[in-house]
Amino acid sequence: MSKKKVFDDPAQQLFKPRGRILFFKYFVLLFFVVLGVRFWYLQVVNHEHYLKAAENNRIREIPIPAPRGTILDSEGKILVDSTPTYSIILYQEDMTSLEDTLNVLTSRLGLDRNALLKIMNAPGAKNRPLVIKTNASFSDRAWIEAHEFEHPELKIELQPQRRYPLGEVLAHVVGYVGEIGEEQLRNPTYDYCRPGDIIGQAGLEQSYNKILMGKEGYRRVLVDSRGRVLQQLEEIAPIPGQDIITTIDLDIQNVAEQQLSESGFYGTVVVNDPRDGAILALVSHPSYDPNLFAAGIKPADFNKLVNNPKRPLRNRAIQDRHPAGSTWKILMAVAGLEEKAITDKQALPCGGGLSTGGRFVHCHGSHGAPDIRRAIEISCNGFFFREGIKLGIDNLEKWEALLGTGVKTGIDLPNEIKGIVPSRQWKRKEYPKDPRWKEADMVYASIGQSGVSTTPIQIMHAVTGIGNGGKYYTPHIFKEAKATEKSDAIVYEPKLRDAGISQETWNVVSEGMWRVVNGSGTGRRAAIPGFEVSGKTGTAQVVGIQSGASGDQKEHAWFVGYAPKGAPEIGGVALVEHAGHGGTESAPIMKACFEEYLRKKKGLPKEELAQNVTTDAKKANNSVISNSSTVVAKPNTTRELKPSENNKPTTNAPAKPATNKPVVKPAALVQPSKPSNKPQTLSQTGLGGTR
Repeated sequence: MSKKKVFDDPAQQLFKPRGRILFFKYFVLLFFVVLGVRFWYLQVVNHEHYLKAAENNRIREIPIPAPRGTILDSEGKILVDSTPTYSIILYQEDMTSLEDTLNVLTSRLGLDRNALLKIMNAPGAKNRPLVIKTNASFSDRAWIEAHEFEHPELKIELQPQRRYPLGEVLAHVVGYVGEIGEEQLRNPTYDYCRPGDIIGQAGLEQSYNKILMGKEGYRRVLVDSRGRVLQQLEEIAPIPGQDIITTIDLDIQNVAEQQLSESGFYGTVVVNDPRDGAILALVSHPSYDPNLFAAGIKPADFNKLVNNPKRPLRNRAIQDRHPAGSTWKILMAVAGLEEKAITDKQALPCGGGLSTGGRFVHCHGSHGAPDIRRAIEISCNGFFFREGIKLGIDNLEKWEALLGTGVKTGIDLPNEIKGIVPSRQWKRKEYPKDPRWKEADMVYASIGQSGVSTTPIQIMHAVTGIGNGGKYYTPHIFKEAKATEKSDAIVYEPKLRDAGISQETWNVVSEGMWRVVNGSGTGRRAAIPGFEVSGKTGTAQVVGIQSGASGDQKEHAWFVGYAPKGAPEIGGVALVEHAGHGGTESAPIMKACFEEYLRKKKGLPKEELAQNVTTDAKKANNSVISNSSTVVAKPNTTRELKPSENNKPTTNAPAKPATNKPVVKPAALVQPSKPSNKPQTLSQTGLGGTR
């Protein structure tokens, strides 16, 4: 048997020169086939994707924030504007080490690590520049520029920052700005916003954010592998937001701020024009500085504001409910006269109070048998107890809605709350073990107790609307948005609602309110000779009926009024918390605001008007109006009012606002929903007061 040759074995054929050549030929062929398929996949199938990725490696779009529109008062004085500041910007895509970047930002720039991580992990943060520090100091800027090579992810850019030159003044009106949150991004209201946008978070900044915001531009630049700008290719300028003119009168606002501050108490003051609903001043004290938010508020500072027991972030005018006290009697008077529960000539006994529900409810005095005018003037509880029983809860519920209580006023500020008003539904909800409405409930409700708890702006809206003949204009602060090259002007259109108050009722109630200030009532400190101020004070108990209370147990002090009688041009409310009597603490505040309006209307310097008013006011305060013979002190005149004149107003009916200006309804604005005519029932019980 012949031996098998070694090279005859197939496994050994590769070792032959010809076999090795064939193996490498097929291997190389297979390699180029795989390489070709891969090239085809990259350059043909995914051509667009990788082309865009390559372009992004060398071309970058840098956003240019749009300056927000300026907010002005009614005379063009700046309330809010924007100013350029240096900001430190982080580009996460250029980071080589997260830890190195965090260490630099925390140790060198003093930033909080947790806050930085929250910003860097926000939705969309990986693909956009992040502002991590505003108002960068000269040393911060110098360090960033000196370490550009080691930290290409950090840049210095000039950006607009919101500026609130008045600080705490008007903070609750203008609001503040901040970066849009995740929840807001999911809200359809903000469908025009993107992650990282700076938007209004309170006040007018929030209500009219879309008008104020504008549209950002961008710069397209050529960068190297380390993110350094080599060349600018294109620049699209941003579109600034529209400037807004408000109804605020800064002079009246400053007077209101000063008066409330000097009182030494917390509270709120709101001044309006009843002829069109314009808000001339709105103060909520204590306040806060919105510049803290514009610069990027630190978490510790924000927590201090939120947890502050003085509640500086809360707008007391629209977000706090209080017992209405005797200011509620004006609404009772209108409802009683309109429903014929009483007449203008009918006298009801005071009796020092009334027995009801097994107890005697006191009046603050013994007033005989006054008619409605006199009852308003001296704030007689006994009269209104008996009127309330005659009126009944069903009629009261009807007029609560018509006069604008228990519902939102519709002011163009966010987060307004509803008031609480007495009703059968309220009684059933609050007292399920005693759900039936009783006579005692009606007695307490007639003087602002038993479920009466309203916001100050609701009382102002109700009473000044009564003074305006039952013509109610929705309160508003927006007046006009100026036109730009890209946007048309927007002018506010007043919204009118007629409560249907008769001329006879208006005559009687107006006369009673005029006597409160100019007669023997408790509002004499609001009198301005020659300006016919009408009003009503209120002293509302905080915890039940008590005497000699002090501190936070002391009564709230109300004054609500308007001037001049018959055709009001200005109205307002002052609520001073835990201050005691409305006639002592709140009436002088409203008087000062009215005087400032009158001074500007007459074009007089402050000193001249103040001297004249002081001299005449002393004379007016010394006069006393009795029930049978009324003597009124007026500038240079003194006369006796006869009983037959009680039904005659001193001036003509309320004047309607001018309608000769073209108006465009701002349909695109973020406005509060329209109030319902149904009384709102909530879980809080209001406690009323006496005078």
